[in-house]
Amino acid sequence: MADPVTINCPGACTVTVVHELSLPPLQLSAAEGAQIAGAVLAVWAIGWGFRALVQVLKKTDGNSSTED
Repeated sequence: MADPVTINCPGACTVTVVHELSLPPLQLSAAEGAQIAGAVLAVWAIGWGFRALVQVLKKTDGNSSTED
């Protein structure tokens, strides 16, 4: 948190100003960051699974038979 700046007026007023830069994406706790990272990894895993499934389906032509 930024240090407050106090401005003293020659009259009867005192103004205290606090300058604070707030960027919500950069103010995550470790738990919130872990949740976001887990969600990103889950999306990547689902995409990898679909890609593997599509590759398997492309390799098979549907006419395979099992011969003993």
